[in-house]
Amino acid sequence: MKIVVIGGGIGGYTAAIKAAQYKAEVVLIEKGKLGGTCLNRGCIPTKAFLHDAHIIDAVHTSKALGIFDSVPNHNVQAIIDRKNTVVERLRDGIASLCKANKVELIEDEAGFIDSHTIVLKNSQQKISADVFIIATGSMPHRLPVEGAQSDEVWTSDDCFDTPVLPGQHVCLIGGGVIGVELATFYKSIGCNVTVIEAQKRILPNMDRDAANQLATLLKKQSVTILTNAFVKEIKSTPPFQVICTVNDIEHKIVADRIIQSVGRKAVFSELKPENARIETSKIIQVNDAYQTNIPHIYAIGDVNGQSWLAHAAAAQAKVAMDHIFHPYTKPHKLLIPSVVYSDPQIASIGLDETMAKEQNIDINIGKFLVSANGKHVVEGKDRGFIKIITDKENKILGCTIFSHLASEMIAYMTQAILTNQTIESLESVVFPHPTITESLEDAMADVLGLAIHSFPKVR
Repeated sequence: MKIVVIGGGIGGYTAAIKAAQYKAEVVLIEKGKLGGTCLNRGCIPTKAFLHDAHIIDAVHTSKALGIFDSVPNHNVQAIIDRKNTVVERLRDGIASLCKANKVELIEDEAGFIDSHTIVLKNSQQKISADVFIIATGSMPHRLPVEGAQSDEVWTSDDCFDTPVLPGQHVCLIGGGVIGVELATFYKSIGCNVTVIEAQKRILPNMDRDAANQLATLLKKQSVTILTNAFVKEIKSTPPFQVICTVNDIEHKIVADRIIQSVGRKAVFSELKPENARIETSKIIQVNDAYQTNIPHIYAIGDVNGQSWLAHAAAAQAKVAMDHIFHPYTKPHKLLIPSVVYSDPQIASIGLDETMAKEQNIDINIGKFLVSANGKHVVEGKDRGFIKIITDKENKILGCTIFSHLASEMIAYMTQAILTNQTIESLESVVFPHPTITESLEDAMADVLGLAIHSFPKVR
């Protein structure tokens, strides 16, 4: 079987390697740099920046504790250079994995001629295959307002190669995951930061308590957050300005750099899906196996609009490949955790209180303040909590973690939900001490009012 994967991001290269493990002949086509948005303009660059920002914050904290006598100046260009080193190392690693799995890599842009054939834009080579996997990803949205289309107004794609210097004012339009992560970085390197969000709060799709507490912490760190704010115009020539209304009152925000972080949109028009009779709207529609309406053509990752997360794209790739080689097995449903790499991080899986209420589900809630955890105190952290949602039989339905290690802990609760665990069925799990993860034990026990490190619930 010959499989052609179009798009070399995390979804695409995962699909290619998985197909090779099934002994297929595999071609992976990428028009840009291997690794896609996640590696080159998204997940990895952002986390490299945030890692270095945490070091800067730690130095300032150490000075306040008297451990250091002074705080050295930091070098923003060095942060960018280190990011480039990380990205290049990982990109080389992906190329090596593809080579080791005998995946043929082609650097070109593909377009469908018909449902079984593509043509490469530069070489004009035609390639036919038994199966095609579309993994062409997404690009940042821009607001439909005057000035928003200017190249002088950045999107998240533009943040990783040009330094923004300490003391400069950064205005972030959008208080979702991308905006909050960029705000966390820019405030740590000494920029003045303003976040503009059209909803009533930042991170409107995350747990309300966690989002509100994070907003409070950011404000304490001198980040200005404007909610219920609607952008009317962007002046894209210096001095840059964002003109917005907040509760019907006009505000003019002057900034050295304006960055739009207002979501993403699927990219597939250059692929000419109409030539293959693939049904599309703003996304490519797929079924539970990630098949399009053309059974031998699949679409995974951002391009199908089901999730805009890199790990979701990789998980969808595996489901699609399993379906190709085991077509009579029912595809399993994916349960995708979400993470905001703020400080503290927010990670969530399954239902939160708002979702449960909307679905009329009667729930129990357990909550543990991580500030009572020994390791949390040792590491000098401030706020944090873990919230567990169960049904009335104590089956775990969801979890939100607000902690600097939330991203490393959420997989445990994901597995608990997938395997239909109850609070009682996990009681015998022993967590090492001292660790942040032992806070999960107290949060689960609090559902029953039996947490050791919390004050007794009022009965």
